[in-house]
Parts: sequence; C-alpha cells; structure tokens
Amino acid sequence: MKILLKIFILYLLFVPFSSLANEKKQSLQTIYTLLQEKKFEEGIKNLKILSDKNDINAQLLYSKILFSGDLIPQDFENSYFWGVSALLGGLKKSSNILDKLDGYLTEKQIRDITTRLRDFLEKRAFVKDKKAIIQIAKLYENFIEPPDLVNAYTWYNIAVAQGIKTAKYKRDEILNNLNEKDLFDAQSLSIKLFKKINN
Repeated sequence: MKILLKIFILYLLFVPFSSLANEKKQSLQTIYTLLQEKKFEEGIKNLKILSDKNDINAQLLYSKILFSGDLIPQDFENSYFWGVSALLGGLKKSSNILDKLDGYLTEKQIRDITTRLRDFLEKRAFVKDKKAIIQIAKLYENFIEPPDLVNAYTWYNIAVAQGIKTAKYKRDEILNNLNEKDLFDAQSLSIKLFKKINN
C-alpha cells in the first residue's frame, strides 16, 4: 500500500503544472490528493467518473489500480477495458498494463470487453467526444479479428469530417483496401452517423 502511494506521489511530481490547467487535469489532481490522503473510496469513485468521461490519463490510472488490487479488489476485465481505451486514446504506455494482463483473459472475455468498449465509445461519440471517434476507428482497425475495415473507414471518415486532420491519412490508407460495395456501404454509414452526431 505504501509503495503504491509513493508511486502516485512520484507520478504527481512529474506531471507538468502547465498541463493541469484544464478541468480534467484538475480533477485528476484532486484524485491524486484524495488517494494521498487515504480517502480511497472517494478517490476511486471520482476516478471512475473521470474515466467514464473518456479522460485517458484517468483510464490508465484506473486500469493500473484494477490490475494491482491494492486499493480495490483485482478486476482484470475492467483493467483491460480501461487500458485498451487509454491505448486507443493515444497513451502508448497503456500497452504495459495490457502486456501484464496477457494470459489472464479468455478470447471470449476479450471479445465481450471489445463489444462493451465499442458501445462505450459510440455513446461518447454521440455526445461529440472527438477523441472517441478516433478511438472507435482504431478499435475496428486494430482490436477486431479480423480487422473490420468498413467500420474503421466509416469512423475515420467521420473523424476527418469533424475536423480531425490526423485521421485523413488513415482514412485514405483504408480506402485503398475497400472494394466498391464496401466503400459505398462505409460512406453511406458515415453520412448517417455524422448526421446523428451533429443533431
């Protein structure tokens, strides 16, 4: 327990203060303070709320806590869920926790978690969470077996239309791997989902 608290304190010391300017970072700062003060129940509750708002730094921390089992009981399924979400959001260091989880979950559990994660990210996308749009595209491209390129293209296409310029390269790369029918289906779905997001 003391080692985990020291890790949290060290992490906190290395978080740049300029990055704490926005509300999400301040909320994460509050969580670290609560954990340092041994207000674990309140800290974990706030961490879950922030993770549900798709804060990838909170998701990674929550994934680590769920894996370690030091503050709450171990929960490898939810650790994997939040770890993958953070990785899809761009936190490459999330792969460390996913490597540790390797061998603890069945293929069926991973498929079920992937479905839950897709549903979670779609709900976030429909409340105009741009990060979630990219996360869904990456999920279809990299975490579905075999990769679902129609849906990956659909979400990258939406991302570009929402002004996410970094998605253009991926959209165009996948475009070259789709036949005419799949491309038509993907573009039709993109238009439908784009309207849903923007209404």
